[in-house]
Amino acid sequence: MNKKYFKDFALLGAVIIICAVAARLLAGGETLEQYASNNPDAAGVTASATSESSTSEASVVASETSSSATSSSESSLSANSDSSGKSASDSSSADSSLLVEVSTERVTYVDGFYYEPISNDVFKRISGVSYPVDCTISLDDLRYVGLLYVDFDGNTQNGEMICNKAIAQDILEIFSELYNNGYQIESIKLIDEFDGDDNASMLANNTSCFNYRVVEGTNRLSNHAKGLAIDLNPFYNPYITYNKDGSTNISPEGSEAYADRSASFPYKIDENDLAYKLFKEHGFTWGGNWNSVKDYQHFEKKIG
Repeated sequence: MNKKYFKDFALLGAVIIICAVAARLLAGGETLEQYASNNPDAAGVTASATSESSTSEASVVASETSSSATSSSESSLSANSDSSGKSASDSSSADSSLLVEVSTERVTYVDGFYYEPISNDVFKRISGVSYPVDCTISLDDLRYVGLLYVDFDGNTQNGEMICNKAIAQDILEIFSELYNNGYQIESIKLIDEFDGDDNASMLANNTSCFNYRVVEGTNRLSNHAKGLAIDLNPFYNPYITYNKDGSTNISPEGSEAYADRSASFPYKIDENDLAYKLFKEHGFTWGGNWNSVKDYQHFEKKIG
C-alpha cells in the first residue's frame, strides 16, 4: 500500500477517536440512552406525545368500560323491575296493604274460631240495640266471637256472636266440634241484624247469644242479657209456656209443628243430639229439661 494513503487513513482514524472522546465528555459521560432518560424535555416531543396519547387512550377505554358497566347495571335493574312488574317501593307498598288490624287480645282456638274484646266498630253496631244505654253489663265482660258453621245447604259460612267472656272458650270448642262434624245451623248472626228483636231472630231460625232483655212475660233479666245463654236453631226448637187452662204459648209463631217432640224431623235437639251432648260436657243446662216451661233451643251456663 502507498505510504501516503496509509498516513491519510491513520489521520482519519485519529480524528474519529478524538471526536468520539469529545462527544462523551460533552454529554457528561452518559450514553445517548442515559441522556434521553435523564433529560426527557431535551429528548424531544415524541416521547411526551406518545405518553399523552397512551394516557388519553387509556382514559377513553376506562370511560367506555365504566359507561358500559353502568348501562349493563341499569339494564339489569330495569329487567328485574319489569319481570316483577313492581319497583322496590311498590313491593313495600303492597306488603303494607296486606297488614290487617287484629286485636292484640284476640284468642284463636283453631283457624276460623276466635274471640276478642268488643272493638269500637262492633260497639257501634250494638249500641242502642242489643246493648241499650241502660245496659248494666260491662263491655269488659263481653267478647266478640268469630266462628265457622255449616248451613242448611251444606256450605261453610262465617258466623258471629257476642257472649260473656266466661263462656267464650266453651263456645269456640263446642262450635268447632259441631263444624267438624257437619252439624247444620241455618244462621249465626248478631241479633242486632234483627234490630234486637228476639222473635224476628227466631223466625229467621237465627242462632244467637247476647241480647240485653228480660225473660218473655216477666221483668227478670234473661241470661241472654248476661251473654250466658245461646239459642240454637230456634225455629225448629221452640220456646213453650203453659197456661193454667192447659193451653200453650209457642214461640216463634209458625213453629207449632215442632212443639211435638215425639215427632221425627230434621234439626231437632234432644238428648241424643250432638249439640246437647257437647253443651252438657261443658257444664251447660238445657231448657228442654225444664219443668214449668220448655225451651228446646236454649242452653245456658251459671258462673260465679
